[in-house]
Amino acid sequence: MKRWQSLILGVVISVATLAYALNGNDLSKIGDELARGNYLWIIPCSALIGLGLWFRGLRWRFLLNERITALHSFHITNISYFLNAWLPLRLGEVARAYLVTRLKPPIAMFTALSSVVVERLIDLLAVVILVVLAVLLTEVPSEVQASAQLIGVVSVLGIFVLAFFAARRQLAHAILSVFLKFLPFLERLGMRSLVDKVLDGIAPLGSARGVSYAVWWSLWSWVASIVAGYVLLFAFYDQPNWAAALLMIAAAALAVALPAVPGSVGPFEAAIIVGLQLSGMVDPANGLPQERAFAFAVVL
Repeated sequence: MKRWQSLILGVVISVATLAYALNGNDLSKIGDELARGNYLWIIPCSALIGLGLWFRGLRWRFLLNERITALHSFHITNISYFLNAWLPLRLGEVARAYLVTRLKPPIAMFTALSSVVVERLIDLLAVVILVVLAVLLTEVPSEVQASAQLIGVVSVLGIFVLAFFAARRQLAHAILSVFLKFLPFLERLGMRSLVDKVLDGIAPLGSARGVSYAVWWSLWSWVASIVAGYVLLFAFYDQPNWAAALLMIAAAALAVALPAVPGSVGPFEAAIIVGLQLSGMVDPANGLPQERAFAFAVVL
C-alpha cells in the first residue's frame, strides 16, 4: 500500500471510530464532565506512566542483550512513544531502530527492528492475559473472549517460532542457504548479513535468562499501566473497578496499532469507551453517562 493510501485509510479509520465514540453523546455534557473532573489524579497517573516507560526501557535493553545503557534505552523508548503520538504508521518504532545505530558502539537497525517485533508479540500476549483477568472480575462477551483467544494463539505461535530460530541459529542459516540456491540474487543483496542482524535481535529468546528478563520487565510495565489507568479513573468516577482498567488498557493497546491520524485520535478514544462499557462503567440509568466515558478518554 502506498503511503498516501495508508494516510487516507488512517483518516477514514479515525473519523469512523471518532464518530462511534461520539455517537449518542451530548457535546455540552461532555464539557460539563470535563469541568467536573478532579485533575489532581493526573499527578500519580503520570508518575506511574513514567515508571512503566522505565520498565519498558529495561525490557528493550535486555532484548538487545544489554548492548545499550538503561538510560539510553529509556530515552530512546520515550522518543519512540512521543513520535508515535504525533506521526502516523507507528513511525516512532522506526525512529527507535534508527537512533540505536547512532550510539557508540552502534546496533544494526534490523537487529533493533527485530527486537521491537519481539516486544509487540509479548505485548499481544499480555493483552490476552488482561482479558482473562477481566473475565474473572466481570462478565465479558463471548466475542471478546474468542478474539482474545485468537490473538493469544497468534502471539504464542510467533514467540515460539522466533525462540526456535533464536536457539537454532545454524538451522536458520541452513534454511537460508536452501532459499539462496533458488534465489541467488538475494546473496548479492546481503541477505546473509541481514538474517544475522535479525537473529541478533531475537537472540535473547533463545535462552531461559533472556526470556525470564523479557517476561519480568513486561509484567511490571503492564502492572504500571493498569494501575495508572485505575488511578486516573478516580478523576471522573467515585467507584472505579479493576475490570475497567484491565479492559480499557487492553483495548487501547490494540487500537493504537491501527492506521490512524497522528495520536491515534479516534481508535484510542473508542477503545477506552468500549473497555468502560464492557466493565459496566457506562450506565446512564445508574448515573454513569457515556459523556463521562468520552471525557475520561480525552484526558487519558
